[in-house]
Amino acid sequence: MDLVYSIFRKQAWKTQFQNEQMEEDMCFKCLAKISANNIVAWVTTFDLDDHVNINWGSHVYIADLNVPWKYHKITSNNCTVTTLEWDMYGYSLLIGDKNGAVSIWTCSTDHNLTNWVQVGSKDFRGEPIIAGTFFHLGKKLMLVNEKADNINYFEKFNYVRFTPSLRTWGGTGLPGCLVVSATGMIAALLTNDSGEPMISATNSLAVARYRISVVDISYRQNGNFLIVTSDGRPRSPIHCYEVSIKLVNEKNCTIVSQWLPSFFLTFNETVDRVISHVKFLLREGSESLVIGSNSSNGCIIETWELVKKTNPINKVFKKVITEDHPTVCWIKKSSFTVGAQLTALATPKMSISYNQSSCSQYVVAAFSNHQVCCLSRELTQQCLFELSSYCEDNIGKIGLQNSSNIQFSDLDISYLGNVFVVCDNMGNLYLFQLLSVAELNGPLTVAYATLQLEYCLVTGLDWWDLAISLRPNMLEAVCNRFSENFQKQSQVLQQKEYTTYLSIRSFLYKMMPGAQGKRSDLMHLMTLHSICNAFKNVLRVSDIMVDRDPAENISNALKEPIVDIDKILPSLGGKDFTVEPSTLQSLHQLIQWVAQLALNVVSRIPEPRDNVGYNLLNDLYAINSIRELLLMIRIWGLLRPNCLPVFIKNIDNLDVLSVTFRLLSRFVQLGGEHDEMLFDECYTLQSQVNITPLSSVAAGIHEVASPALYYQHLPLKLVFGQEPDCLRYNTSSIDTITNGKQHSDYMKDYDVIRNVYIGKCPLTVKQCNRCEGKMQLVGNTRTAAIRVWENRWARNCRCGGRWRTVKVGGQ
Repeated sequence: MDLVYSIFRKQAWKTQFQNEQMEEDMCFKCLAKISANNIVAWVTTFDLDDHVNINWGSHVYIADLNVPWKYHKITSNNCTVTTLEWDMYGYSLLIGDKNGAVSIWTCSTDHNLTNWVQVGSKDFRGEPIIAGTFFHLGKKLMLVNEKADNINYFEKFNYVRFTPSLRTWGGTGLPGCLVVSATGMIAALLTNDSGEPMISATNSLAVARYRISVVDISYRQNGNFLIVTSDGRPRSPIHCYEVSIKLVNEKNCTIVSQWLPSFFLTFNETVDRVISHVKFLLREGSESLVIGSNSSNGCIIETWELVKKTNPINKVFKKVITEDHPTVCWIKKSSFTVGAQLTALATPKMSISYNQSSCSQYVVAAFSNHQVCCLSRELTQQCLFELSSYCEDNIGKIGLQNSSNIQFSDLDISYLGNVFVVCDNMGNLYLFQLLSVAELNGPLTVAYATLQLEYCLVTGLDWWDLAISLRPNMLEAVCNRFSENFQKQSQVLQQKEYTTYLSIRSFLYKMMPGAQGKRSDLMHLMTLHSICNAFKNVLRVSDIMVDRDPAENISNALKEPIVDIDKILPSLGGKDFTVEPSTLQSLHQLIQWVAQLALNVVSRIPEPRDNVGYNLLNDLYAINSIRELLLMIRIWGLLRPNCLPVFIKNIDNLDVLSVTFRLLSRFVQLGGEHDEMLFDECYTLQSQVNITPLSSVAAGIHEVASPALYYQHLPLKLVFGQEPDCLRYNTSSIDTITNGKQHSDYMKDYDVIRNVYIGKCPLTVKQCNRCEGKMQLVGNTRTAAIRVWENRWARNCRCGGRWRTVKVGGQ
């Protein structure tokens, strides 16, 4: 377990502990939650943009863990926020406060991290909300342990029968959330996209209301919720309930709560003890609890498990009752004692395996002596990190007299379980790596890392936390094994997940020192593959009675040993390639990009190639895709010359498309072998036409997941709102297609999705959180074909990162 970075406020607070409100806020429990996209949301009483300490309240912020200094405020609340939860996909946020107000926020229609809208709210006046969760939508894919070594994804991963929390006609899950108040009220809220008020239903958790101080919620496979509560007193029982929600009609639903077996904690101490934390060991299908309690002597962490137990039958009734009747009860499994107060406790959100007793289940706890400890399922200490000295070194930055004023308030583990975030009472964040999550008795292995990447591929989870947890000497081995396994899958699965596969693979190359050129080639391949699909989708068969596909006709025509593009055209015909002129004009920027990529590839043919890793010239699929697109562009140019790409030529009568197609065809026929005549022709073309450099990434990038991380002494000390120079790395020095200042000028004002220049001073643009690629907010041409292309990248960038709005002159 290593501390990767900590991030603090930009300036020191000048007035500390000068009024009662400030001292009360210092005892406020800050919250932090990580989404499935590795976006952290946290609550702090200090406004990060306020340097004079006048905006006191509960401020909810979000930030990408890859660039935590680029934060965004979602909302500010005058009342203390007590509940903060993400939905299963990481696109909606549930916020509940001390006064009973519940609101649901989500990204706007453009899926922008800096543009959040409130889709619904409900006010339960006088009901302090202390817990909440979104409905389970019924989709669950898990690993079959016995087939973990199997190559086939369909055999390795199976869907688990998980019923949605709220079902409509046909068994489809409905979105919504469940909240629990401190008085024992439970409420179900149904969200909708029509803008109408939220549908809600309330009930009492027990027969009579009672005070609740700690609570946790988990999902059951039958669609119900399992809720465990405690009033904090050790002499009171730990209550368990099963809550179900039913839809009555389109505007009404009911909520029902049933008792489950409860149990008492047993303590031999004479001092007063308070139950401070109650957690399920897993959020889905778990029947194990982790309970933490504090006293003046320290804390005790215990695990309890729900088991079936057979009770002996009295001999009087044995003649009547012949079968045993087992009962369900809670039994104590293990305990762990520490001489400090327990301030935060977290358990994994999910398990990718069917085996619920696997060693990948663990508990992370933070204590008042600034220690963070990782415990196994049996509560044996696996690793410990001491933060006391680190806090002493940093208290001057935030204006405190001593480090005892800093206390860890909350912590949360990522979905894959490779990293976790700790939030203190000052709103500062600490990111930890769990290097031995996969096997607590040993380091993370290549096999398990590849398995997690494959799970991300088929489920859509973000892989960032796994990538930064890999050691530098593991990256290439994991990347190669992941690529080999993917190539052995069925064609249907490869076509479906090909773009995600390229994103994961390019991300791993990005982390490797000296492999930025390979990453750039993969990004070009991803764009090429997407453009190829987009162009083929606009083709329509002229005669519906003829069973033929124009795209297949092009592929079959290129199998002939013909290098002259004009000799191939007669065998295709033009009727099947007729496209509306407005559509062709809107696709002109993509046509231009394909032509420039073809020229760049031709210019690289004479260069020596590295056979280790990915190289665009070694991929005949990519070269043939370029040839197919050049052939389509040639046909469209005959129908509408305005859609042809523009070249800066030194010879007026040079047919650039024909020469480029001929050189690429000869290269394919030679199988990439060395040929001096071909090399001479490639050099000649470079002198006859101006080849515009291409690149897929910005020249200088600041991010945590970069090769620069391996050259830094951890932990990194970051500041909100300031880009760290230590994490800047320059891709232009090792880019295979561009170099130097040309690369920087090229990418500074370039739309990486539409492949057009956006000008020197655009008002606002969208920028990726990971590759820093830019995209215009609104395109110029709005044909159906270009809208489909833009919507393809509306939610995420090509690299898998999320978009955010950037104004000119600021981040």
